[in-house]
Amino acid sequence: MSERGTFGARLRDLRVKSGLSQEEAAARLGVSPQSVSKWETEKCYPEFLLIMPLARLYGVSADELLGKEDRRAWWEEKWQEALREGGETATLPVTEEALKELPGDWQFRYRQGCAEFFMFLEAEMEQDKQRWLAAAEKHLRALHEDEPMNESAGSMLVTVLMTQGRLQEAEEICRKLPNGERELLHVLRGEKQKKQLRRVTTASFRTLLSDLISCGAERSLISGGVPEALEAAERIITEVLGAEGFFADLLISVHWKRAESALEAGDGEKAMAELTAIRDLTARWAGAGGYETAPEKAPFLEPHSPLRQEEHLWDGFASLLQVPFLEPLRDREDFRALLSEAERESDTSRGLRS
Repeated sequence: MSERGTFGARLRDLRVKSGLSQEEAAARLGVSPQSVSKWETEKCYPEFLLIMPLARLYGVSADELLGKEDRRAWWEEKWQEALREGGETATLPVTEEALKELPGDWQFRYRQGCAEFFMFLEAEMEQDKQRWLAAAEKHLRALHEDEPMNESAGSMLVTVLMTQGRLQEAEEICRKLPNGERELLHVLRGEKQKKQLRRVTTASFRTLLSDLISCGAERSLISGGVPEALEAAERIITEVLGAEGFFADLLISVHWKRAESALEAGDGEKAMAELTAIRDLTARWAGAGGYETAPEKAPFLEPHSPLRQEEHLWDGFASLLQVPFLEPLRDREDFRALLSEAERESDTSRGLRS
């Protein structure tokens, strides 16, 4: 679309494209042919209640009938052209004009702040630099306040604030963004930055390990036995990372998946061995405070962890042993002993907490 089309011209083009005469369109809409003619010459405009019937008649959306979609595409083409020919700063005049017509378009609002920041970077005079930086902050902050979950706007606002040395404000915004954990690495300094790096790295490993466990569980159901994925997850945690405390809940999940697989295969001994391994992890990390200590000293529990609903590890283990799936083990003496220990420790921990 190389030039702006008027509303009347758009109505005429849509009618012709639909293969209708003015008389036929008028008959379908319940108006006179003279009314259709006046709309197309913009001597008057259709009533609001006729907008949707007109859109349906011509097979377009109401936005397209009113020219909104066409105009957005036209401005997008102009913006891309300016970017190709002159770079980010050359897009600012196009963006400002587009926003006069499309004031609520978040992408053009975001582009305005970005272009102003690039103007700041290229400015030579200190007065100009400060003016462009202030403009970028103003527009990006307004967009962020309107759409606080918009990752792009929040991230760019953080960049602007960091340029001004306002790290505390930048940190506060990062912590509210949906995926602000990595952004914080560029904002924090010293020990806080090192601690955040550990958090981000740990989260990445948790994603990898969770995928391995899920894959292992799926393969167990299909082929039986103990799949390599579960063994790989366990080795990464205990041997490669040496971080059992950070990932105790994932180790519990590994042993639980193995117990399920063993029971499916009718191997009660193997299932009991895996439940005993969960008991050992529970005892070890309940001693560190279970859920009640800082994440650096105890497991942080993922949604798939079988113990996720309880406020203390022994509570979770006692509940875990009650699931119907373990029914084939209930007559075993070693299972009853395990259940008794879990219930006893759970009662003891509740007494200590009260």
